[in-house]
Order: sequence, then C-alpha cells, then structure tokens
Amino acid sequence: METKIISCTGEKGGCGKTTLNIILATNLFHLYGKKVVLIDMDNPQYSVYKKRNRDLGQAGSTEMPIFPVERATVQTLEPLIKKYYGTVDFIIVDFPGNLNEEMVRGLLYVEHIFIPFFLDELEIDSTAVFYKTLQRNYLWNENRVLRSVNLFFNRYELVKVNKFDAVRRTLAKAGMPMMEQVVMERTVYRERYRNTLIPIPPTKENGELGLKRFMEEVMRISKN
Repeated sequence: METKIISCTGEKGGCGKTTLNIILATNLFHLYGKKVVLIDMDNPQYSVYKKRNRDLGQAGSTEMPIFPVERATVQTLEPLIKKYYGTVDFIIVDFPGNLNEEMVRGLLYVEHIFIPFFLDELEIDSTAVFYKTLQRNYLWNENRVLRSVNLFFNRYELVKVNKFDAVRRTLAKAGMPMMEQVVMERTVYRERYRNTLIPIPPTKENGELGLKRFMEEVMRISKN
C-alpha cells in the first residue's frame, strides 16, 4: 500500500488546522474507504487524542469501525510512522500552532502540507511567511521529503468573494499559488462535524457544506 503523509497546519493558532485534520481523517476513512491514522503532535495538550476519548465516551459502546488516533513526541514520531507506513493510505499529522521543536522536526516526515487561512491581514502575513519558510527550508532541500505546500481559504464567505479573489491574485503574483477549492464558513464544522467518529453525511458533503471537491483536490495533490 502506498502511504501518503499529509498535514493541515499553520504557524498561527486559530486557523482551523485541527478541525480540518479531524474532518479529513474522518471523511477519508468513512466516506472514501481509505485506511487512515491521525497522529497528534500537539504535546502536551494532545487535544485531538483527548477529543477521540471524549467522542468514544459520549458514543458509549459502538461497533462501528474507527481509525486509530495516536499521540506522538519528537522521539516517538518516527517509530509511529514506521509502524503504519505501508499499511494505511494516509498518515495525517496534527501539529501545534507554532514553529516549536515538534513542528520543525515533525515536518521532516510530511510529504504534502495544506495551509488554511482566513481573510485577515495578520493571518495573511503570517501565512505568507510560513509558506516561504517551508519553501526555503523543506521544499528546496535536496534531501526533502516535502513535495508540495498548498494554500487554501478556510471560512470562505461568498459575500466577500471580491476580497478573497484580490488576495488570491496578490499571492499568485508573489509566487504563492493557491488551491482551486475552498472550505466555506460553516459553524457546523466546528460544533458538529469536528468528530473523530462521525463523518459529514454524503448529502451534506456534496451539497450544502461543499467539502467534496476540496477533499478530492487534497487526494489528487497527494497522489503526486
């Protein structure tokens, strides 16, 4: 089995990376039939690992299939990757929201990075700096594992389409092209579908919530 190691991550906290990593893992597993492991590198908070335990507690006894959620440190990440590599389709790594040792060391193993950001001046600046840092230190490294760095809009709002388009053009001129698809602003993502057990219903994913094309673009990029 060809394993892809991916991560939604960012240098700035609050960009939605953890929510999106959970949604990616849950939906790839349940709706696309992919074998997935989600690795929580956010030491010592381990919010994803704790979320899985809360989800299991709220669900009670369940016979539904679930994907593993693992805690990792700088020392245990490589053994965990070796444990699952070749046995799953996707290893998804959730990092802290800053360039600490966990992220700097952990990024050495990631093949495709997806950076969410919103229409906020400080967030745009932070994202641009983070993109350039990854490009300079990981993507252009001769011994690189990293194959792509992909920017995309999170919490996209149709009423601000002109502003989003202007940011997209500005970043493209600066050599930072973005993904075609966006993730819409939906409170339900954070309140209902940030769940390690329950996927977004297919009727929602392909309709009102519009995640299907984003998921497909992530999978297409990850194949390269």
